[in-house]
Amino acid sequence: MKNHLNRAIATLSLWVLVSVFAGVASSAPVTATLYHNPGCMCCEKYADYLNENGFDVKVVDSDDMASTNREHGVPPNLASCHTMMVGDYVVVGHVPAEVVRELLNEQPDIRGISLPGMPMGSPGMGGEKASPFVIRTLNDDVYTTY
Repeated sequence: MKNHLNRAIATLSLWVLVSVFAGVASSAPVTATLYHNPGCMCCEKYADYLNENGFDVKVVDSDDMASTNREHGVPPNLASCHTMMVGDYVVVGHVPAEVVRELLNEQPDIRGISLPGMPMGSPGMGGEKASPFVIRTLNDDVYTTY
């Protein structure tokens, strides 16, 4: 009986150790690089928001966001004040962290997503959200509404 109890305790201890390790491994921040015009405070606030939500964002100043967007296949009608590279995707604008995580988890066959413009109430922008955010693929299809 004592050996059976010791084996059960050892098994439980191993399970707890593996669970804790898996939790630590899965909570590693997602790295991203955010390109923005120098001095744009909403972009800095967006990066702070992402950092607070499990991302590790490197902010890079760009004096020519139009070139940055062309380089990453962002059409002008889907551009915003910043463009971010995360995983294999381009994320443009103030896209909520939950949607970015969904994109990374689902891994759809698209180049990226955009929340065009700078809608009030979106992460980093402040103000009241006036209507649902329509997040589009870089082909201008609707990806999701948030």
